[in-house]
Amino acid sequence: MILWPLDILHQRIELNLALGTVIEGHCAIKAVPRADGTDHFPLDLLALTVDSVTSPLGSLSFTHVGEVLDITLASVVGTTDTVDLTVHYHGDPVTDASGFGGFYTTGQYSYNLGVAFQSVPHSYGRAWFPCADNFTERNSYEFLITTPLSWNAWCNGELIAESLPSPTTRLQQWLMPETMPAYLASVAASNYVVVRDTFPSLGGAEIPVALVARPPDTTNMKNSFTHLQDAFDLYEEWFGAYSWNKVGYVLTPQGAMEHSTSIHYPQSIADGSLAYQNIMAHELGHQWFGDLVTCDRAEEMYINEGFAEYLSYLFLERVNGRRAYMSIIRANHKKMVHQAHLLDQGWWALDSVPQAWTYGEHSYNKGADMIHTLRSYLGDDLFKAGLTDFLQTHAFEPVNTDMLRDHLTTFTGVDLTDFFADFVQQPGWSAFEINAFDVAPIGNEWNAHITFGQKVRGPAALYHNVPVTMVMMGDTPDQQHRTTIVIGGASSEVDVPCPFEPRSYWLNDDDRIGLAITGSTDTITTGGFHSIPLANMELVIPAMSDTAVMRVEQYWVGPDNTPVQDNWAYIVSPDRYWRVQGRFPAGITGRIFYDGRNTTAGNLDRGLMHDTLGFTFREDSLVALYRADAGMPWIEWSSSINTLGSATDGYGRITIDSLQQGEYTLGWRKSAVGIHGSDAAATEWSIAPNPARGTVTVSDPRSGLFGIIDLLDGLGRLAGSERLNGTSAIFDLHDVKAGTYHLRFTPSTGAAPEQIGTLVVN
Repeated sequence: MILWPLDILHQRIELNLALGTVIEGHCAIKAVPRADGTDHFPLDLLALTVDSVTSPLGSLSFTHVGEVLDITLASVVGTTDTVDLTVHYHGDPVTDASGFGGFYTTGQYSYNLGVAFQSVPHSYGRAWFPCADNFTERNSYEFLITTPLSWNAWCNGELIAESLPSPTTRLQQWLMPETMPAYLASVAASNYVVVRDTFPSLGGAEIPVALVARPPDTTNMKNSFTHLQDAFDLYEEWFGAYSWNKVGYVLTPQGAMEHSTSIHYPQSIADGSLAYQNIMAHELGHQWFGDLVTCDRAEEMYINEGFAEYLSYLFLERVNGRRAYMSIIRANHKKMVHQAHLLDQGWWALDSVPQAWTYGEHSYNKGADMIHTLRSYLGDDLFKAGLTDFLQTHAFEPVNTDMLRDHLTTFTGVDLTDFFADFVQQPGWSAFEINAFDVAPIGNEWNAHITFGQKVRGPAALYHNVPVTMVMMGDTPDQQHRTTIVIGGASSEVDVPCPFEPRSYWLNDDDRIGLAITGSTDTITTGGFHSIPLANMELVIPAMSDTAVMRVEQYWVGPDNTPVQDNWAYIVSPDRYWRVQGRFPAGITGRIFYDGRNTTAGNLDRGLMHDTLGFTFREDSLVALYRADAGMPWIEWSSSINTLGSATDGYGRITIDSLQQGEYTLGWRKSAVGIHGSDAAATEWSIAPNPARGTVTVSDPRSGLFGIIDLLDGLGRLAGSERLNGTSAIFDLHDVKAGTYHLRFTPSTGAAPEQIGTLVVN
């Protein structure tokens, strides 16, 4: 952290806003040098004319080149001296090229927005007063604002005096004793009126509340801020007593800017509804994260914006319930895994976001996603206590990632080194896969020995020591076992006891941890169309007589390079795959929209949908591939393509027949010689009857076939075997549970196994 040559203690800003589109200012500054031998005082001031600089000893010389105002002091000063000077200036203030940031004079309003989305540095106090314009320097403020008589000015802090210096003007004096960076200093003036309230604080004080708007807007503002006290009470409960002297919101044409105690809020979204109350809550959250503590570098803006965004999720959890909270968490997480790197044009670590993207998706929404995961790592009690202590310890200070990590680790006793290395200090995402699942009875229980692999999305290193929820399901709806396991690295092995024999299993269905996996667990009671947007899959379900439970996940990484049946014929997706688990009837159809377009909404299958290895990609060559689990080979599954109008635009739908437990991905045929139906030999083998009960005959018209036919369940486990001598074999199904099974023929000649097809047992 680089400190300013002088420590500014206080600024007194006199500003005349009664001159139309121009302003006239006098900024008195008190500062202490940080080193002996100081003879210059640099300040930042943009596009305003400096008339003079004065001190108690007289006028001071200066240069003003670009944004830098360099003042020559009357004498050399040191760390025991105090410097007092006043900068006199005027001009037509500027706004940022992005449209957000700077000083606005509209005729009906004069106001500032303290950050610029495009200009660097983003701190934009320099647009209306001379300052040390960064995120680290903090000082107290005083504002003396002259406006037309019919207007009122609102600033940070408390109104301490008011007068009428002329028949046509009003002068108001505001005092902000708490320190803040220059970008949080604020003024807004118009024909404002105020709606007042007070909130009782945990600290024992009654905190004044000011909702400030032009007269026609006050009713809508009050109605849109119905739950402001709910947000205030929640944030105090979770992060400690409010540290400022008022809660203030001022309506301006543009805004959502967290100036301390005087938030500038867009008039257009205080519309009388609660549609934008999350933004109200976000801005209030900044009074803890962003204002009370401030990131010391723009590259770590998640400390300001990610936390404030997450606090808005906590607010919605408080007013709308846990289900609404998790809906927001899941939707935001999916968007981040899919689009953050597209929208921000790169994979960025949260503590190293380039300043071109300071106010982008990573800082706000991936930051919020990370904080949800941090809450899960710590649990609510330690999360609240640790962050409250962090805020109290570093109140009115700049902070950074290392400080946050070390403080939380020390206070909570939970070593967060791996968490910050995985989720904050590197880009990308991780996905944990179940590579093997072996169960054996032990006494009255079953032991599941599980082998996990890990893949990454984007330029991430492997995660370590990640606490993930493991779920195992049995044969009946009441058989569900949940536990937390800790996994990491390229491969992990875990033993999990279970009170019943697991039939299906999955990870992280509670979405406690932000991984490169999105999906949902659904209880389905009726047939028909069923959308699973988190997994980018749609289901068409036949009429049902019982309740189904389905877990459908999309892995945002390519599947393992396991063998592919007739692997000369296919290119397998490097982009994503799906895992389907649960208890559900036969005959469900799945629909997946493929998208290889280079757009922010697309880019789902870019790695698959292009020419490669000398083969030309065509949309009509796309197929669905299936395997029962990670240890099985991929086989082509019965599917059909709908190019949705154009066969060359990279967008369409693939329909997958007869979903069963297992994994699915997309692939495409390298040549016109394809494999049709549900498997490699569907034109040869016969399975009759199918569905079957009691017995089934599996036959092939080819003569002289000898070998073993295996019956495998949805987990790839052996459910039965019969020897084929000639052309057919008969399976006894009386002891085989109802479900969908896979048939595989292994020739006695030692040739590669042949996939026969799918059998449904009633």
